[in-house]
Amino acid sequence: MKDYLFVILLSFGFITITQAQENEATSQNNNSNDRYEIGVNIKIVDGNALDALKLIPAVDVNADGIVSYRGNEGVQIFINNRPASQSGEYGPILEQILIQDIKYIDIISNPSARYDADGTAGIINIATNSNNLKNTSANVMLGYGSGDKYDGGVGFQKQEGKLSINSSYTFKEENRYASMDANLQNFGEDDPFKNTDQGYYGDNNFTKHNFQLGAQYDFNEHNNLSISTNVVKIDWLRDGDLWTEVTEDGNMPHRSMQTNINEGSKMKGEVRLDYLHTTEREGEELAISTAYASGDVGIFKELGTTEQNYKDATFSNFSFQTDYTRPMGNVNFETGVKQTIRTKTEGLNVMNYDENSDGFLPDESRNNIFNYNEYVTAGYVMISGSHQKFSYQAGVRAEQTIIRTNLESDPSDIYKNDYFKLYPSLTLKQGLSEYDDVFFTYTKKVERPSMRMINPFVDYSNPSYINQGNPELNASFIDSFELGYNLNKDKVSFKGSLYYKLYQDPARWYTTEGEDGVMVNSVENMDKASDAGVELIVDTELKKWWNVNANVNVFYNMIDGRNIDPNVYQTSINWRTTITSNMRLWKGSQFMLSGTYLSPQKNPQGDIDRRYFVNASISQSVLKGQGSLVLVLDDMLNTQHYTMSRSQPTFSEDKTYDWESRVVRLTFRYRIGNASNSKKKPSRAPSDATESIFN
Repeated sequence: MKDYLFVILLSFGFITITQAQENEATSQNNNSNDRYEIGVNIKIVDGNALDALKLIPAVDVNADGIVSYRGNEGVQIFINNRPASQSGEYGPILEQILIQDIKYIDIISNPSARYDADGTAGIINIATNSNNLKNTSANVMLGYGSGDKYDGGVGFQKQEGKLSINSSYTFKEENRYASMDANLQNFGEDDPFKNTDQGYYGDNNFTKHNFQLGAQYDFNEHNNLSISTNVVKIDWLRDGDLWTEVTEDGNMPHRSMQTNINEGSKMKGEVRLDYLHTTEREGEELAISTAYASGDVGIFKELGTTEQNYKDATFSNFSFQTDYTRPMGNVNFETGVKQTIRTKTEGLNVMNYDENSDGFLPDESRNNIFNYNEYVTAGYVMISGSHQKFSYQAGVRAEQTIIRTNLESDPSDIYKNDYFKLYPSLTLKQGLSEYDDVFFTYTKKVERPSMRMINPFVDYSNPSYINQGNPELNASFIDSFELGYNLNKDKVSFKGSLYYKLYQDPARWYTTEGEDGVMVNSVENMDKASDAGVELIVDTELKKWWNVNANVNVFYNMIDGRNIDPNVYQTSINWRTTITSNMRLWKGSQFMLSGTYLSPQKNPQGDIDRRYFVNASISQSVLKGQGSLVLVLDDMLNTQHYTMSRSQPTFSEDKTYDWESRVVRLTFRYRIGNASNSKKKPSRAPSDATESIFN
């Protein structure tokens, strides 16, 4: 029944799009960038930056505030052309940016040489309204979700002469369940047949505190200085039971149960300083910025009655950057340098239960400390210009990367990974008329392994499936090509693009069979991989009170890991689509319905089943437009689970993961004072500026 209902929703969306005749929403493009303006493309009563991103085609935001673009969570988030976070944790920051303070959002699918070479999913840049504060303003937010979920926050803004300040605090507490069912079969030629069935059910509780403070001082019309700080504190407790039943060669099954506890906390702080100097020459500017982030994480695990372990990690990120832009006739010249330093130290202390002493004793064979140090020195040059309807942008970025890792148990055994690489970028755009254009982009990027991928400590949380990183992984280099067409006419916006990505040495998780049939999950550099596809985006207004947008992405995927295992080679044709309907039912209201479908996919050793889900929300302005009530239903069909299977010569497995994805949330927001400049267009308040179905 759920499948039929979902198909009906998708079919309804496609039918309404093809019947559309007009749409005022136009997506402005700067080279290949897609721009979405608040009140024009993004019509929303109230909310924050995460709510706005949910309305952009090809952008997804999950329940944890993680943003992905074209299904890739590696997307980088910028605010006013500056990285929103040094550590890549964007959710708490985006929750604090109100819709009223956003001017537009740019989607950059293939970032130029101006940006860091690592980041394969593109960039989302959120532009806020500058100098939009009038006297003093504040806002409060309170929310409740089903299953004991609470959040709240306060914000404050003030401008006095040349100085403007802003601060905010948000709090979130959630409880969610999670479950897993798995079947593993071992059938090697020299080993007895073994069947393992597992089930897990647990509860996850976490609390998050986030504090932000920022200030900007305008010395004069050509010089300003800004500083921003952000502090995040997260605590969590996960406890659950793991049931295992093992049957070998038809013998009586052996059953066991293990209770796992994972308790931890994380504290992180960031500070950023930016200086901007402009000149009398229009477009000439010098920007200098520096940022520093540091934090620590402590995790205690209790695995049944046999093991206790404690992980203690500290990390820091530092960057210094200078950028200079100068127009020279019809050509714009840009150059810049950047230094980035990332460090992380993680210690593992394991205690095993000893029957003789009836206590826990240290496991010196596993206790260790892992150190990671990364230094990236970069510089770039770019030129851009235009002639009549033709525009171009070309550049190259040079990066020297130095990486050092080691285990303190053997300090002399230091793994070194140094490489110098050039990363060119090119964008060409040809206008065909005042309504449409074609464009081409090429970029070269790098995908460096995450800390989880390279951490060598073994995780024994599940005795039948152990996980371990690989500290000797290499970076993967990606060549990306895109050819596209844009049409913005009357009240219809359309974008179609062909894209191709080639990955050299991609790092992928790879499972082997260890001793006693235990599955060992680690990471290896495959030989190569590629993605080739076509993406279609349509944004249309069916009525003055009804907008619909749809995104369809059909792509071919290939992964070749035969350098690791002759059986690791997969090809598949996949597709995903999202349709969002946005209705203003009566004055001050908004009803949104969104459906997403992902077709079955291949991973290096198996398959991932199809996934789909539907979200809905309704908003209402209250208290003369100063407040709003928002009711959200996530995953209304309760279908957002994850099923995978693997089949290899000596083993096969099937797994299904489920979690509390269907959640009802009610949020109240209230604004005190006026955070808007009187010069703002009325379209920024869609509930007042557009018609409703009952007007």
